[in-house]
This record gives sequence, C-alpha cells and structure tokens, in this order.
Amino acid sequence: MLLTDLIQGRENPWACLYEPSRKSLRAAKDFAKENLNVAAQYRDWATSGDVDADILVTPGTGAVVRRGLKKIAVYCDDSGQLHECSAVCTHLGCIVDWNHSEKTWDCPCHGSRFDRFGKVLNGPAIKNLHPIARSTTAGRREPAQKTS
Repeated sequence: MLLTDLIQGRENPWACLYEPSRKSLRAAKDFAKENLNVAAQYRDWATSGDVDADILVTPGTGAVVRRGLKKIAVYCDDSGQLHECSAVCTHLGCIVDWNHSEKTWDCPCHGSRFDRFGKVLNGPAIKNLHPIARSTTAGRREPAQKTS
C-alpha cells in the first residue's frame, strides 16, 4: 500500500515510519558505536608493521611490513624464499593479519581469507591480494654485511 501511494503521489500515514532517512535519538548511541568500530578497523593503516624488515620473517611464517606508506604482506616459505603481496584486503581496504595456525592472511573487517601467496580462499573478497614485484635477486634477502 505504501509503495503504491508513494508512486501515485498520495499521502500515506505509514510513510514517516518507513522513511529511509528518518533519525531517532535512541539510535544515536548505536550509530556512534558502529562508526567508532569502523574507524577502529582501519587503524592498522597508521601503525608500523609486525616486523621492521622482511628479513626478520622466519621460514614458514608471514608478517606485515611497512614500506613507506604501503603495507606489504610477506610470507617466507620453508626454503627461505620471500613472497610478497599487498596487505590491503581487496574487499574494503582493511589491512590483513597473518594467521599462524592456518598459515593464511585473514582480514579482520569482514572475514576474507587469503592463502600464503595472497589467493582468495573465502570472501567476501573476490580478488586476490595484489602481488608485489621483488626488486632484488631471487632468494632470501640477506642483511647488509658490516665492513671493518
């Protein structure tokens, strides 16, 4: 009835109740709480990485590393080879976390999961994490040698 009246331009006593832009003072607390939760999900953009450098990622594990303004998801396989992809979830842009028990990259915002190499395992994300081309030679990066 309401939709018919709205389409035909007639007034309906239920229109105010179902108005999408209605505001309620009772809802203000929940509205503020939910918006603070959303902001908290994106705080990882402002933090440092899990480790200071990719050479600190031990074989069989992963960690998020900050490089300038970018967050990189670094996985070190059992042979010491580093695999890098963007740590930004392709769903809504949260920073993924390394799941030690499952050996996956998990998004804390909406539950997307990616394998060690950034391939989508579970949505809502439908795209893989973006790969990062390594600028060094193949193999594990070694720390700089000190000269005496």
